[in-house]
Amino acid sequence: MKKCLVIIIAALLTGCGSIGAYSESQEDTKVSFSEYNAKTGNYLNQQAKLKVAQTGLVSGNTLLYAAQGSSSQFNVNKDNIHVSYPLWINESEVDDVELAINKYRHWRAEVIPRNHSAIEPINEYVSEWMNGVTFKFGLYNSEQGRAFLSICYEFSELGGCTFTYMIDEQSVELLSDDLEKFKQDLFDLKS
Repeated sequence: MKKCLVIIIAALLTGCGSIGAYSESQEDTKVSFSEYNAKTGNYLNQQAKLKVAQTGLVSGNTLLYAAQGSSSQFNVNKDNIHVSYPLWINESEVDDVELAINKYRHWRAEVIPRNHSAIEPINEYVSEWMNGVTFKFGLYNSEQGRAFLSICYEFSELGGCTFTYMIDEQSVELLSDDLEKFKQDLFDLKS
């Protein structure tokens, strides 16, 4: 309850209460985010949903990805609670995400890719969609040898990663395809 109150107060202080003119459209995507499951010791794919949105407070359109998952991080009893893993990419942030994707591809193309048992940071940006949220990208190998592009969602008021999720190799390429469509203005934003 305290965490929710902190987030609500912080959202009001950052001006999220009034977003001006707003329009969005639901779009198709095949991108999945991967979430670690402690019971199975594996990463499970969670299908992402995608909206393209525009508001009077942020210039340009923004891709709003969200995948449902669960986390014990916010609950003192360590029971899993439902969370939504976000990735927000404004038109001005596409280059930052593409840089992370290209670093991931370069890493995967190495003759013998380096093993990153801890997340190796590669890029980050402060979200235009909600100032105060930083998306940090990294490289990571799971214990099973799967190579991931990691994404840390960091709410600056709380300090440190609020939560981290992974994108596998297939979804990295699907995300790249979505970004290409976005740059070519192929998504249909409805007012």
